[in-house]
Amino acid sequence: MTAQLNTQMDDREPVLSIMVKPRETFRYTLDHKTFSYSLYVGAVGGFASALLSLYSTKYPFPYSLGEVVYSSFITGILYFMIANLVIAFMLAHIGAAFGGKASFKAMFQTMCLTVIPYIWLMPVLLFWMQYSRHTFFNIPHDGLTMGEAIWSYIGSFIILVASIWTLVLSIIGISEIHSFSKWKAFFTLLIASIGAAMIVGLLVVLIL
Repeated sequence: MTAQLNTQMDDREPVLSIMVKPRETFRYTLDHKTFSYSLYVGAVGGFASALLSLYSTKYPFPYSLGEVVYSSFITGILYFMIANLVIAFMLAHIGAAFGGKASFKAMFQTMCLTVIPYIWLMPVLLFWMQYSRHTFFNIPHDGLTMGEAIWSYIGSFIILVASIWTLVLSIIGISEIHSFSKWKAFFTLLIASIGAAMIVGLLVVLIL
């Protein structure tokens, strides 16, 4: 009986358990899951993030919704992996300056897991894009019905909650993997985010 209980506990699914036990899930994933598992979760999360980035943007006419979703799938995974490599590298080294112990690989895996709330959100986004396109995208229209207005408010609230929870997971994950306080994790994330934004801004200037 004890052996069976331990097996069930060790076979938890991070996509589910991270919602209630984030700290234990980060550690469990690094200790018991393969690197490819984190890549897979990060890829799906990158796709979901790309869909989320379309919210309130102008609809890219004359493309079909299927083409928009497919483009988001390709670019979302690519951009997320590149951005995650950069941010994980910065988090590992900035955290080390605060006394952290995380390796670049462990930090990369951890940051892949932090977008799980967006994976949960993905069915909502796809449904919203399909059945109420003009409330998801920025498409000129005469006005919203009561049902559309309610759906828009609910969807916006869900997006806000998922975004906040992703931020919270990032802080918890950095804290757990670096083995230091959440305050140090917060400032590590803040500094890395500012640095990443400066790098992106510089690249944009050079490209343009």
